Amino acid sequence: MTRCLIHYIDADLVADLDQQRIQTVVDAALGDDNLDGQQLNVMFVDYQRSSELHLAHFNDAKATDVMSFPDDSEDPETNLVHLGDLAVGVEVAKRVAAERNKHVHDELILYIVHGLLHLLGYDDIDESDRKEMWSLQQRYMKLIDVDIGACP
Repeated sequence: MTRCLIHYIDADLVADLDQQRIQTVVDAALGDDNLDGQQLNVMFVDYQRSSELHLAHFNDAKATDVMSFPDDSEDPETNLVHLGDLAVGVEVAKRVAAERNKHVHDELILYIVHGLLHLLGYDDIDESDRKEMWSLQQRYMKLIDVDIGACP
């Protein structure tokens, strides 16, 4: 069952994007919160755009992995609830995936899961919250056969 309509923006920055794997983890997270009828924008960004967005919205000019922009408005045309927007750093994912000896697509999906959890109200500022988010990320990523390891 599809719980969320996902719109991809600038997906051409990612070769062979596996949208079904993304749909699997997004729907699992929404299912845990008993949410249906949602929509989400996932925008893929390069270093420059990531830096610009990070500076404009978080007062930090450093490119980052993912930024979450919550919304929760209802789209009058579709009657779907717009969860929000994610800006996913493709070049950051490529660098980190190489450092971790992981596939870039797995790293990108992890960023999407992380950003989605923020949209759902989870936070990772203190250690106990960070461990809770990591545990959820582990569970969702295992659904697509990706082991993200222990919480750093």
